Amino acid sequence: MEEFDWFDKILTVSGTYLPTIRQEVKEMINEYDLKHGGTKPHKYIAYAIGSKLIKNAALKAGGIGGLTSLPGTLPLIGTIGTVLIGSAVDLALVLRMQIELCYALSVAYDVNMDDEELKAAALAIVGFSGSASAAKAVTASVMRKAVDELAEDYIKTGLARATAEIAEKLIPRLLSKWYRFIPLLGIPIGISVNMATTMMIGNQARKYFSTWLDDDELGRYESE
Repeated sequence: MEEFDWFDKILTVSGTYLPTIRQEVKEMINEYDLKHGGTKPHKYIAYAIGSKLIKNAALKAGGIGGLTSLPGTLPLIGTIGTVLIGSAVDLALVLRMQIELCYALSVAYDVNMDDEELKAAALAIVGFSGSASAAKAVTASVMRKAVDELAEDYIKTGLARATAEIAEKLIPRLLSKWYRFIPLLGIPIGISVNMATTMMIGNQARKYFSTWLDDDELGRYESE
């Protein structure tokens, strides 16, 4: 498990940015609300801010994919070693961005979870996205149930162990990046793959956190 400590460090470092992420997203929500005169319902605002967060993260992830694919296009530099190093850097940077995107979307949808629960949920979303189970989870409620169960297991076993388990599943993704060996094509493919995976995780996270709004609205309705 020690070989996957880097993933646990990503989660730990990302967690230190939670207060900043919360502040930045709340500022985005306030600006949007002021721009529209406070006439938009919160669910509409959350969706608009969520879309912006996902788009921005995907563009940044695409930029990372392009930069880390660059060594494969240079004569005498695009060796197997440099390609794998680039892939490792790419995976670490993009994973951190995707985890922090999950954090930001939780704020956009006004989800109140303690830090450990939120980290576990983000890990579960990252691990869940792209899996066979994710393809079957056609509704938000089904997806939320699956993520909740995973997150609960991660908290019970410990987040450090959970990150190692997820890293083991993600390593094949690193080794399968054969396209980095293709001169010139490695950059555009690296960009598109990172953008697509980030958007997929962002959309899964939005699907998960949006169900919390339904819970809040149901609670308000029942209390009236």
